[in-house]
Amino acid sequence: MKEFTCASLGGTCEAVISGNSPEEVMGNGWQHLEETHPDMATAMKAMPQEGKEEWTKNFRAQWDSAPEA
Repeated sequence: MKEFTCASLGGTCEAVISGNSPEEVMGNGWQHLEETHPDMATAMKAMPQEGKEEWTKNFRAQWDSAPEA
């Protein structure tokens, strides 16, 4: 399992987002974003596809270098 903060994923708070795979963290992070930061979730939905792909690429690099929790 790996842990990230909302802020380290591009959010605005220090809530811990965890998961056993990059996909699980992304899903848990998205759920947190929709529940806690709905305006930011709306903005992300409107983001161009290239921006979403760049975020995912950057997150996967973050995942690879993060220690196990």
